[in-house]
Amino acid sequence: MGISIRELLAHDFFREFYVIAGRNGLHKEVQGVAILDAPDGYRWTRGKELVLSSGYVFKQEPDSLQRAFETGSMQQSAGLMLKRERYFEQIPSDIVALFEKYNVPLISMPFSIPYMDVMNHVNTAVMNRMIRRLRILGDKSPLSDFTYREKKIHQILAAVESEMKFPAMIYDIGEKKSYYSSDKFPRISAEFHLQDSDYWAPSRPFTKHTLCDYIDMTRYRLMESARGDLPLVSWITIPVVLSDVHQAYFVVMESRELMDYFDEYSIRISYLVLHSVYEQISMAENLGHLAFENYVIMALSEKDADAPDLVYQAKRHNIETSTDYHSALFCQTGPREARQDRKEFERAFRRCFFGKRDKIVFLDENEGMLFFEAAHYKPYNRQTLEGLLTEFQRTVKERLPAMELTIATGKETAPLKEIRSTTEKYRKVMDRGRVMLPGESIRFYEDLGPLVWLDIPARELEHLLTEYRSLMEDPKNIELLRTLKLYLENNLNFSLTAQKQFLHINTVRNRIERLRTLLHTDWEEPVERLKTEILLQFLDL
Repeated sequence: MGISIRELLAHDFFREFYVIAGRNGLHKEVQGVAILDAPDGYRWTRGKELVLSSGYVFKQEPDSLQRAFETGSMQQSAGLMLKRERYFEQIPSDIVALFEKYNVPLISMPFSIPYMDVMNHVNTAVMNRMIRRLRILGDKSPLSDFTYREKKIHQILAAVESEMKFPAMIYDIGEKKSYYSSDKFPRISAEFHLQDSDYWAPSRPFTKHTLCDYIDMTRYRLMESARGDLPLVSWITIPVVLSDVHQAYFVVMESRELMDYFDEYSIRISYLVLHSVYEQISMAENLGHLAFENYVIMALSEKDADAPDLVYQAKRHNIETSTDYHSALFCQTGPREARQDRKEFERAFRRCFFGKRDKIVFLDENEGMLFFEAAHYKPYNRQTLEGLLTEFQRTVKERLPAMELTIATGKETAPLKEIRSTTEKYRKVMDRGRVMLPGESIRFYEDLGPLVWLDIPARELEHLLTEYRSLMEDPKNIELLRTLKLYLENNLNFSLTAQKQFLHINTVRNRIERLRTLLHTDWEEPVERLKTEILLQFLDL
């Protein structure tokens, strides 16, 4: 990316500069500024530089300029600015003819203006043009509107490709969605068999070079053995990070050639604007999450899901109460209150790559809920959900070692307006699971079965299990309980139980009688039988 000589000279700073020759080359692009102070200085130019000179070198070695044109290096430059009235009162006609012949602009530069001022104004002109192209700084529109935010992201990408002629992509991690400046980017990706993730974690041989460590701006080059040291393709990637959480990846493809100084300059500007957009998005989402949390707390204290206050709260903050969610209840039993470290919990939640529409809310100091929009988790997969929740626990523990987090959840979804019954159900799962699944920090509704909806007090369950577990301290009794479990499963049939355990029927009778004496229980009674069947499901037999 650069700026044409014509566009540059139109700025007020250059009003006392005037073109001596090479007007047909005013369209040439400036991609950097160089100072020529040695006869062979042209040997170190790379092309498209705006060359500044006092004229000393041409005065001392008049044929040096002729040699620069003969080698072709001067034609590659954007133009030459020569200080007037320093070494030449009048520029020789043969020099003017060379620039005119090759359509390279020769510009008279005022004697009093420092080179540094010229450099600064060239940089400023490029920067201002890029900012005008983006047209987004200071925008106060509501970025909670997904359509609007997508429009802004597309606007940034379009400006990048339009200005630099390099295609670009933004990969939004929370949305798991890619935005492209044009169809050129996915077309190049397909050509080189690149997946989105390859742009920040390449799966094939590559080299990596940091361009700016402060924003982690990195150039990746995909290598191929047949090409030696020549890269197959290269690109620049910058992660968008807020509060230590990766929000997106900004990628610019070097499709034509390596980027120049002004290109990298523009990428930095684009990144800062993009970062500002994501900060606005984050602020809008935080306000939305707070309103969502207030709604949940109100719903838990209101018996009627359609109460006027709830309906008003939902409408005011655009909360869709009919949206289905998977949800989970978390409780913290460590010495420190979880709500005091709310920010750390939120960072841990986001770091685990839950969807952007997923939410974490606090119900009190040590209890909260996690909400996962069901539409983004279809079909339901227990292993996936358990993996996400385990990672959340691990991340919280890593950030807050004193926290002891237990989670209750299930596979069923429910609309937000039914949050009261959902929360009550998971509180039972948490309570009963403490007794029945003491070693599990993630407790699923499905693992507890009827114990969730049977109204058996937790203390009663604990007492009953204690009696069975004390029996299991003697290994011989474990075998007795195995026999009892089969006996109940086979509808109190001694013969079938003996057959399945390869035992004599009298052995089975003796074992059941012994347990009847130890437990003071008659399994002919339907209630006692059901209670025992349930309890045996949760013993490690």
